[in-house]
Amino acid sequence: MIVIFSIGNPGPMNRHSVGHLVLKSVMDHLGAKQLVKSSVYSSSTIENLVFVKSNSYMNESDKALKKFFESNKISSDQVILVVLYDDFENDLGKVKISKFKKNESHNGIKSVSKYMKNGDNVYKLGVGIGPKPSNATRDTMADWVLSPFRLQDKEVLESKGIPLAIDYIDYILEVEGEVGDTNKVNAYFSKHS
Repeated sequence: MIVIFSIGNPGPMNRHSVGHLVLKSVMDHLGAKQLVKSSVYSSSTIENLVFVKSNSYMNESDKALKKFFESNKISSDQVILVVLYDDFENDLGKVKISKFKKNESHNGIKSVSKYMKNGDNVYKLGVGIGPKPSNATRDTMADWVLSPFRLQDKEVLESKGIPLAIDYIDYILEVEGEVGDTNKVNAYFSKHS
């Protein structure tokens, strides 16, 4: 089973919740039914593919994931998990797949990595929202990620970032979650996008 899990904050769309925007676009692309809300998460299923949207705050993403697994009596090691999130280290229009790092700087990813401890069956699909402000402090970064996209940023996201994220998801489904070397996958997509 492949679970595509989007993390972000509840409320209006902003840079921090771009994962939810991508999830909706992927679901439309694959013809999935609308998400059904169940407390801290919402979900929809097509065969052995499940779309899960966290309804928790970013730094509590693990709660939504845990509740999804418990409610559906699924063990976390029985799935390939793909986490959709806002990647502030990457420029707008770029997408990157990777595995967990030892010291994650993204609060949502940090939260998911606490729950998915071994990380062997987890991929992070970061959708670029950068460049981040230069000389950003913790406070200015928080304000920036919670701000809405400017019109020209939204256009780049819709014309490049989201279609590229969909291409990555199509690839993951094609190889049935057996992604292999993420650097090679990223190299392929950066050459062909």
